[in-house]
Amino acid sequence: MKITRKLSFIIIILLSFTVQSCLKSTRDGIPDGVRKTLAVSGINQPNLMQAIAYYYHPSDSMKLKAMYWLVKNMRGNYSAFYSVKDSMGKQFSFPPDHYKDYFQMERSWDSVERIYGPLTYKADSFLLDPKHINSSFLINTIESSFNSHKKYIWSRQYSYNQFFKWILPYRCANEQVEPFRDHFLKKYGKYLLPNDSLSIIEAAFKLNNIINKEYSYSDSYNKEANVQTISQLEKSHKGNFYDLNIYKIKALRSFGIAAALDYSPFLADTAFGYAWTTIILPDNSELRLEFKQKVKNLYKPGRLAKIYRRVFYRDATSLYFIKKPGEPTPPFMGQFFYIDITEPAFSRPLLLPYYADTDFAYLSVFNMGEWHPISWSIPHKSVGTDFLKMGTNIIYLPVKQEKNHLFRLGDPIFLSEDGNYHYLSPDFSIEIPAILKKLSPNLDLNPGIKYNLYLWKGNWDFLFSFTGRKKGKVVPLPANALFLITDHDYLTNERIFLIDNSGNQIFY
Repeated sequence: MKITRKLSFIIIILLSFTVQSCLKSTRDGIPDGVRKTLAVSGINQPNLMQAIAYYYHPSDSMKLKAMYWLVKNMRGNYSAFYSVKDSMGKQFSFPPDHYKDYFQMERSWDSVERIYGPLTYKADSFLLDPKHINSSFLINTIESSFNSHKKYIWSRQYSYNQFFKWILPYRCANEQVEPFRDHFLKKYGKYLLPNDSLSIIEAAFKLNNIINKEYSYSDSYNKEANVQTISQLEKSHKGNFYDLNIYKIKALRSFGIAAALDYSPFLADTAFGYAWTTIILPDNSELRLEFKQKVKNLYKPGRLAKIYRRVFYRDATSLYFIKKPGEPTPPFMGQFFYIDITEPAFSRPLLLPYYADTDFAYLSVFNMGEWHPISWSIPHKSVGTDFLKMGTNIIYLPVKQEKNHLFRLGDPIFLSEDGNYHYLSPDFSIEIPAILKKLSPNLDLNPGIKYNLYLWKGNWDFLFSFTGRKKGKVVPLPANALFLITDHDYLTNERIFLIDNSGNQIFY
C-alpha cells in the first residue's frame, strides 16, 4: 500500500497526540530527559513531538532511541551570535580576511578604541536548540547518519553508544546549526566510496589530507567570536582552529567516522589557544588529526595546562551543568558541555587552600598579556580546593569571578613536573644579579631600544626602564619573583619569566 504525503502527515499528527498523552502520563514511555526538553521547548514543542512520532513504531526502535537521545541532550545546546560594540552600543566590524595577520587586525581594533573607548563582544542573540530545531532537520539528521553508519564498512564497526556520542550530533560547538551531511557526502563522496576496503584510520587520514589541502589556519581569525558557517569557510578557505576543525569533524561524521573537537583554550607558554580533531576508534583508542599549521611538541611540559573535549550530551561533570543558571563564569569554563581529557601522564593534581568567599575557584595562565582562567574547582572547607590533572612546568594564578571581573585569590603558583609547587612572592631580602637579554624565549632585546620591566605584586608593578644591550643588561632583582618585560609595541608575544640562581631568565 502506497502512503501519500497527506496520509503520512495525518499519521504523524495522530502519533503526536499519542506522544502528548505519554507526556501527561506517569507510565513508562517517553524518557524523563526527553520530557524535560519538551517542557522547555515552548511553541516549538509540536515540532519535536512530530520528530519523535515519526519513529514511534517498533520497526524504528533504534532510530527512536537516537531521536530520544538527540532531543534529551539538545537541552542546554544553543547557537550564539556576537558583534563588536562600544559602551554606547555602536557596532564595529573587523572582517578577518581584511588583515594579513592577527597583529594588523589588533592594531586596527586599537585605533578604533582610541576614538570610541573600549570595544567588547556583545551577544546579540541566542538560539536555543529546543526552541527552534524543527522536525524535518532532526529526521534528516537521523536518516543521513544511520545511512552512513550502514553504508560505509568502517562505520559499521562502531557501537551504538559511540555512534550516538560522536557521529549522530548535529553540532560541534555553539556554531550556527545547519544541515551538513548531504553536503559533505556530495563534495567528498568520490574520494570515499562505500565499497572501499579502507580501515577507519585510512579513511580518516584520506579525508583529513584532502581538507588540509583546501583550507588553512590564519591567526587574523583568532579574535572572531562567531564560528564560520560551511559556506563562509568554503569561500574564505581559511579560519581559526575552531573554524577549521568544526568543518573537519562534520565532514568525518558525514562518512560515519566518530570525531570530536578537542582544545586547550589558552596555551600556557605562548599566544592564543589550540584546537584539533580527534577520531575515536571502535576500541576507544584515539588518533589526533591536525592541520599543517599545528602547534609543535604539543605535549611539551609547560604548554598544555588543560585539555577539554566538546560534547553534545549533558555531561554532569562540566561546570555548565553544575553552576546555577545565569551565574557568570569565565569564557570557555561554564558556557557549554565538555569533558576534561587532560592526560594523567602529563599532569599532576594541585591541592590549594580553602577559598571561603567563592563558589568556584579558577586557575589561570598568562596568555597575550593577560591572565585567562583555564581550570575550575569547588572549594571544600574540610579538604581545600582540589584542581585535578593540571599541566606541569606552568605558572598559575588562582582567581575568582564576581560579575564580569576576575579577582586574584593569592600569589602565582609554579607547578613543577614532579608535582611539587611553590608560591611566587618577591623576596627583597635576597637580590640576584639578573642578566636581561630577551623579551620572550625566541625574541632577543634589541640594543638601543627602550624597555620596561615589571614585577608581579598582585598587579604588574613598574620597576624601571632600561635600554637593551647586545650582551644583556645586568640588574639586581629580588628572588622568587615573577617578571615581565615590555617594549613600545604591547602586541608582541611577551612572556613572563623567573630569574634562576645564575641570573638567567627562565620563561613560562
